[in-house]
Amino acid sequence: MIAVGAYVLIAFAYLWPPDFRNQSTAYVWTAWTAFMIRTFLFPFGMILAIIAILGAYGRARRLSLAVLPVALFAAGPECWQYRPRSAPLIAGETVKVMSVNLLMVNENTRSIIEEIQREDPDILLLQEYTPVWHKAIQASIGEDLPHVAFQVREDSFGTAIYSNRPFEGPVEMYLPLGSASVPQMRVVIAISDRPVAFYNVHLLPPSGLEYTIENRLQFADLAELLSTEPLPVAVGGDFNFTQRSPQAAILRKQRLVDAHNAAGLGRGTTWPMIPSLWWMPSLRLDHLYIAGGLTCAKCQAGIGAGSDHRPVIGNIGFAR
Repeated sequence: MIAVGAYVLIAFAYLWPPDFRNQSTAYVWTAWTAFMIRTFLFPFGMILAIIAILGAYGRARRLSLAVLPVALFAAGPECWQYRPRSAPLIAGETVKVMSVNLLMVNENTRSIIEEIQREDPDILLLQEYTPVWHKAIQASIGEDLPHVAFQVREDSFGTAIYSNRPFEGPVEMYLPLGSASVPQMRVVIAISDRPVAFYNVHLLPPSGLEYTIENRLQFADLAELLSTEPLPVAVGGDFNFTQRSPQAAILRKQRLVDAHNAAGLGRGTTWPMIPSLWWMPSLRLDHLYIAGGLTCAKCQAGIGAGSDHRPVIGNIGFAR
């Protein structure tokens, strides 16, 4: 029964059609269930792997053989990220991009600011950007990253982009993602004298029916925008989905590469990172996607002390 149930759950999660514009309550809840199964595939796979190991050394070898393939399917891709490999090669200059979800209620600004200063990014993407954070960032690193576009808010959806190189053309503060009036940003910054579109996004968390519908609409609009983006693109932020989600699969089909998959080591999990959520399996909800000839030479998760997210830090440039 355990093996059959595992196969049925995963088959359902992968075969359910991802219609992100369908707002039917029954459809959305079913799609949400499939999404959550895929979100927690790694811990599910590790549990099945333990069952397979125990069965192999006990009297349940048939069970062990039955669950082993699904355990490998569920946990294998993330375990594969621990393999040694060579970093992709970059032609021309390398730009360090750092994306940080600051956590709106976090007023311990010093720790994350010190981490940003240590990492010394060329381009900084910030989510949950509040007036408190704006004041602290401006006072500490504003001179180092003088080119800035921001929208402060008292809720979780303020956002900012800081850069040590100028923006080319107008800044788009409110990309048309979904129906919520929250800032989602696009700026153009040159790498090796070539214009690159940088997106800073924060999709709503899929919690509750209203937010889940909005999250799905936001992603549908984002995927459409990226499919028609004429420039090489780097998209960073808090996506609220993992690399095993149907959303990530769609971005891969559009030839966007997750920088961590290209040049990261291990799982690179970014959430949750606060003691009150110690019991939750850690997930990678924050990403840096690149396309249009860009590659990543190194990608890692930071510390993010005081936030519930760890930053994503990637060294990107044009591939040789």
